[in-house]
Amino acid sequence: MSIEQTLMNFPLRREDPLDPPSEYARLRENEPVSKVRLPDGSTCWIVTRFDDARTVLTDKRFSADSRKPGFPILMPHRHLMQKVRMMNRLDLPEHTAYRRLFVKPFTSRSIENMRPDIQRHVDALLDELVEQAPPLDLVTNFSLPVPARVICDMLGVPYDDQGFLQKFSQVLTNRTTQVDEVKGALDALFDYVDKRLLEEERSPGDGLLGKLVVNNAETKALTHDELVATVVVLLVDGYETTSNMITLGVLMLFKYPDQMAELQANTKLIPSAVAEMLRYLSISDIGVARVADEDVELGGALIRAGEGVMTLIAAANHDDSAYPEATKFDVTRNPRNHLTFGHGIHQCLGQHLVTIELEVAFGTLIDRLPSLRPAVPFDEIAFKHDAGLYGVWDLPVTW
Repeated sequence: MSIEQTLMNFPLRREDPLDPPSEYARLRENEPVSKVRLPDGSTCWIVTRFDDARTVLTDKRFSADSRKPGFPILMPHRHLMQKVRMMNRLDLPEHTAYRRLFVKPFTSRSIENMRPDIQRHVDALLDELVEQAPPLDLVTNFSLPVPARVICDMLGVPYDDQGFLQKFSQVLTNRTTQVDEVKGALDALFDYVDKRLLEEERSPGDGLLGKLVVNNAETKALTHDELVATVVVLLVDGYETTSNMITLGVLMLFKYPDQMAELQANTKLIPSAVAEMLRYLSISDIGVARVADEDVELGGALIRAGEGVMTLIAAANHDDSAYPEATKFDVTRNPRNHLTFGHGIHQCLGQHLVTIELEVAFGTLIDRLPSLRPAVPFDEIAFKHDAGLYGVWDLPVTW
């Protein structure tokens, strides 16, 4: 039997829904850079150590361009979008022009100024929630609408369109969705964004879409189609990730009541608790993909030019060399250098927005619903094991 036939199949399934696959620990220790087989039969390298993951995310010899041969594809819509130029799939120097359009609206100061509006959305949703009789689903009543309302406000998109966006987000982030379903969802979503941007071009508004249209008209950095593709990514990633983190973070506090009690006793720990949730849960279950432009030696392995590489953020964030007792969930840890938002030039633009949304959401939940608890046994909770962004489909709660 050849080595290729004995390769481990990837992605791996979690044994504990709130912990990364246990195999990651063995790989970090013995095979930190190892080759695996992907669902389509192709192979790629996976990287599990913190320092090696940072290297892949910053070394110019590893490309983020999904159009290049060998780039690892785990989800069907990546095939359909390979010809679309998006900011998170561009290398230098092309990436710079894209990034420049978005830097100012996403600075920490600009996002911090949004905190009162985020608080207003959170308060309004909790007002609606507590008026209902428990049990109810935390995902549909809180976790999803919080970031959806925030991103719609920020982009200048009518909130009435949130249901439309949620539907397509679910299709695009499910690895088991058929390619024809993904194509239909993408076509509709691109058409929606195309129409919104054409409206903004005729009469720019005060939201992010209007500002992007005006900035792009001045710089001519992107074509209309490239701007459409970039906004699609913002819409889908802008609230799906935050929604999943809210729900998973709540589950972590349910699982570790001592940590919940510590937060209730000292709400000043909320920022460090949010950073620890982001580190521990990592959210991107399938990793960050790259392809080698030339031969690279890494972690005792030789990665050949044209071979795909997947940095497993969930594995890297649980590396004891980066975080002592990394498998322990500790709300006092405050791990500011975690890799959940990536690293290097492609580090997530929305990291400040996500962080503030989570701080406001958890701070307010703990204050207003101190007795919040699950309404079903843990083994009945439906986790997103087949989605690109890990999370929970629904979470019945009571108080």
